[in-house]
Amino acid sequence: MKITILWSSLASYSVAFFKELFLKGCYIQLIYQPNKSESPYQAFDLSFCKVALEDSEHVKMNLEQLLHDFNPDFILMSSWCFPHFMKLTRKLRRKGIYVIASMDNQWNGTFKQHIGVISSKLFLKPSIDTLFVAGDRQAIFARKLGYESVLHGLYSADINKFTCAVPIWKRPENFLFIGRLVSEKGVEELARAYEAYRRQVKNPWGLKIAGIGPLAKLLWGVSGVDLLDFVQPAHLPELMKEARCLVLPSRWEPWGVVIHEAAAAGLPIIATYPCGATTMFVRDGVNGYVVPPKENQLTKAMIRLSTAPQTVLDRMSISSSTLAGLWNPARLADYFIDSITAIRTLKTSGDRFDTQK
Repeated sequence: MKITILWSSLASYSVAFFKELFLKGCYIQLIYQPNKSESPYQAFDLSFCKVALEDSEHVKMNLEQLLHDFNPDFILMSSWCFPHFMKLTRKLRRKGIYVIASMDNQWNGTFKQHIGVISSKLFLKPSIDTLFVAGDRQAIFARKLGYESVLHGLYSADINKFTCAVPIWKRPENFLFIGRLVSEKGVEELARAYEAYRRQVKNPWGLKIAGIGPLAKLLWGVSGVDLLDFVQPAHLPELMKEARCLVLPSRWEPWGVVIHEAAAAGLPIIATYPCGATTMFVRDGVNGYVVPPKENQLTKAMIRLSTAPQTVLDRMSISSSTLAGLWNPARLADYFIDSITAIRTLKTSGDRFDTQK
């Protein structure tokens, strides 16, 4: 089976998924966007791809010919935010090539989303056969857009890299934040919540911050805070061994693969409700706490977790590992291949496989 992947900028978890597709017998043509400045990842090994090209003006000019030469069975496209990808898939769909687009947007009922629902038949349906969503909240949005039979489980952490045998109570007493230092990640709330936490606890934990962004200034000189700058994905497993809890206080977070990665490392997790991945990998009171993105709620959760008995932390750590193990890149690849194989079989047999009811 040949799959063309038209993607956004790469991340370690997406590369892990693509590689699993290759290991299971797929030929991969990958066209991807350059890295963003706030996520300066080192180059990934893409040698498993039959074709791997960073998108450029030259690639854009020759994109249709590149796909024609590769002759894919399916196209997996990153969302619908790249006009040249959408224009091409509209044309290829008319030639019978099945197009699957990824989607991690949650349904929030905004004016823009309502406009998207109204315009879906004209804008999305001509270019996209079905959607590959991250989780349940995204599936709600997909159905509103008119896609009833969607694929689930878009993202998976490379959990084998994060598994940690060190008991949680033997790890350093630190909270850990990983992400861009911008407002949507709740950095202002985290800075204030952590300072309030230190004032209320006799032996407060430290706070390690891995990320870059304009709001780093809010954390300069704050007692207990260790600013680590951007950490490459290969070093995140070691970093997670240096903490007892991940804190993700985002105001807006469509998914948040770091939650899955932290769960795989056996970390209890404090995350806000807007983080989509909480629906799969955080059970409130079981392996952490899901709270509103508010300073006082974050402070209470940090106090509650850092003062919990060792037995509670152990139980939370085991629960995190268990939840993380429910999904991994190999299972994601199996599910994806099984799904698109079924689609191809139904199309070949002449039966109707309608994802646009």
